[in-house]
Amino acid sequence: MEPFVMRNMGRRVMVRDRMGRRRIGRIDGIVPGRGMFIRNRFRREFLPFFLVSTLFLI
Repeated sequence: MEPFVMRNMGRRVMVRDRMGRRRIGRIDGIVPGRGMFIRNRFRREFLPFFLVSTLFLI
């Protein structure tokens, strides 16, 4: 997952986590081995890799 996130830094994505919630935003940063940051219009969110179920480029 980490190489995919680094390759697509700055692109819009839709992330679905294991609880079924969807988050849409741009990949804003990465914490190696732990997770990534998604920035939407209002805030910056941290998503741990173990919670990410699917990741789609939009």
